[in-house]
Amino acid sequence: MAILTGESSLARVVDEHLDWFVAWHRLAFVAIVGREEQIKNLLPPTGFIAWFRYAARALPHDQPVIDRLAVLHDQMHTLARLVLMKAPEGHGLAPEDYDAVAAKFHAFITGIRRLERAFAVAASGLDLLTGLRSRVGMDEDLQREINRLQRTNQPFCLAIADIDHFKSVNDTYGHDMGDQVLAAAADVISRQIRSFDDAYRLGGEEFLICLKETGIDAARQVVERLREALANWSIPLPGREPLRVTASFGLIQAKPDRTIADLLHDADQALYRAKHAGRNRIVVAD
Repeated sequence: MAILTGESSLARVVDEHLDWFVAWHRLAFVAIVGREEQIKNLLPPTGFIAWFRYAARALPHDQPVIDRLAVLHDQMHTLARLVLMKAPEGHGLAPEDYDAVAAKFHAFITGIRRLERAFAVAASGLDLLTGLRSRVGMDEDLQREINRLQRTNQPFCLAIADIDHFKSVNDTYGHDMGDQVLAAAADVISRQIRSFDDAYRLGGEEFLICLKETGIDAARQVVERLREALANWSIPLPGREPLRVTASFGLIQAKPDRTIADLLHDADQALYRAKHAGRNRIVVAD
């Protein structure tokens, strides 16, 4: 994973594109002998393409942020070449053409910087999008709770939450809105659970909540408040009805003789039953 975050990867992409933009800027405004040949030789830097190909192999599938950055990269370099080729010999670019390329360049560099920060956050065990804890270290955290349960008989519960009809959000409003929904749902979760509980993003639209020092009745009360908060929350949409979402929950109380895998499986099965019972509800595992 070093190539994804190290000095020779994304930082190199930024440095290469800064040099490229300086060269492009010079061609855009300076009358140069043999300008047409120099435009042909102004090729996109190779660092981003190499990084993107490696990331496609090394990272899980479905990385919309990275895919959109790749599209932006292609659009930027295509537009940069086209506006240079249409500019009259010995004249600079039209202001609107220059601004269009500069805007693409700014968006691309900003995106690369965000990726750098995101990978740094990921290495710390936080989810890139939601700010919740990721699966990194999750098993160890849950095993500590099981060990405490075995030593002290102090109960704890797990809840798996899944955003209802999330695919239709992406299909109807686009992946950017889907990302907003996930980030906002994570914020609601963080505000509704207690300060000593833990919340994780399992992946996709699923979240795991560890309710510590809590039996099933109290846990259900906490999760019910969370369910209601999500159902009452909305995202304003210009000229349209606000976007509302709900979530379904599978809830289980841990037992000393059950493994982490057992607990997650049983909570997931309870979630499955909640979905098939009509969604926007809590089902407690048997």
